[in-house]
Amino acid sequence: MIDTVRLNIRAGSGGNGCISFLREKYKPMGGPNGGDGGNGGSAYIYGDASYNTLLHLKFNSTMYGEAGAHGKGKDQRGRNGPDLYVKVPLGTQIYTQDEHGERTFLADVIDPTPHLVAQGGQGGWGNTRYLSSTNQEPVLAQRGEKGEAKVLFLELKLLADVGLLARPNAGKSTLISRCSGAKPKIADYPFTTVEPVLGAVSSHGKDFVMMEVPGLLEGAHKGIGLGHEFLRHAERARIYAHVIDGLAEDPVADLKMLNNELRMFSDVLSNKRQVIAVNKIDVTEVRDKREEIEFFLREALDEGEAGTDVPILFISAVTGEGIPELLGKIVEYLSIEVEEMDAVDNITEPVHRPLRPAAQELVYKDLGVYRIESEELERMAAMVDLRDQRVILQLWREMTKKGLARRLADLGIEAGDTIQIGRYEVEWF
Repeated sequence: MIDTVRLNIRAGSGGNGCISFLREKYKPMGGPNGGDGGNGGSAYIYGDASYNTLLHLKFNSTMYGEAGAHGKGKDQRGRNGPDLYVKVPLGTQIYTQDEHGERTFLADVIDPTPHLVAQGGQGGWGNTRYLSSTNQEPVLAQRGEKGEAKVLFLELKLLADVGLLARPNAGKSTLISRCSGAKPKIADYPFTTVEPVLGAVSSHGKDFVMMEVPGLLEGAHKGIGLGHEFLRHAERARIYAHVIDGLAEDPVADLKMLNNELRMFSDVLSNKRQVIAVNKIDVTEVRDKREEIEFFLREALDEGEAGTDVPILFISAVTGEGIPELLGKIVEYLSIEVEEMDAVDNITEPVHRPLRPAAQELVYKDLGVYRIESEELERMAAMVDLRDQRVILQLWREMTKKGLARRLADLGIEAGDTIQIGRYEVEWF
């Protein structure tokens, strides 16, 4: 089962603005009419209930948003690039990952609501935008802004109402196949189930999802027997049903091990409601020892942190004996969970739009060259002919508006000195 994946996404870049002037019959010297470029497509991730793994992204982990179209003459704005939508299973958590491998939580996908993960670039301005009473012939335009590039880490934690937990070969697969339409592999050897299995259950007038978590070994919280991979999915279950093998050498030790692994992995897991289902009541040996097994299990629950009100039910996953009572108790607990959730104001944090860092404009001198770091000026310089004197004058006007010309003067710039704007050079005059 593929439940983690690294995803590289680049949103679409904006289209370039257009430098154009109206040239028609009887209007040989018309004004500027260059249109803006279209915005690049943004990237969204949303939940789709038809998926239950991230396999479809494992070998398609690099995605590109579509760029916006360039602006055209006659004030024609470029077409916006269509947004990119990526489907993931419900229960997927999205993290952003920086160049050092540090991950920051971004969103939890629990419904089909799209989550913005990479913002498309804004379209560049056409020369019409620079028309003013003092500039009747603007020859400036902007290159489209680049789309955001993000490295994402996706981690799937399956959503289920009830989680079946047990040691290997305790009968979980048989139980979920009897309760639902799930068809897991069933055999009489340990670790028949190697990935979580979901099944839809309808009982006592209520529908819910049951999940079989592969068998847990002692030390699962440390990763033994792929414990981390299995327990991660168990985190989302609202109720746990511990399936205890009635023929085990020490059923009490099995129960203690399961509760200890939950507690060591996360305190949240150990505090959830539990139901104990002792399997194989159809075997005479288990039926004869029923009272004894129940007594020692109850004694262990009294000593531990699980509480004394945990129900202990005896079932047979093979014959179906006791399963209606088990499902009835689960439905009762799920109803209590819903009432408690309604009684508490659950305020979920909104999914914040990933804002770009504020663009900083820097002016400094390096090895005799005056350097300007300004994204807006770089986008202008990329679109114009820097040998045109009109362009130089209008660039200087834009630098004056931004206060960059004054900062250059404060650094002692003189006529003939070189100004580097990104990778473009102009001469101060």
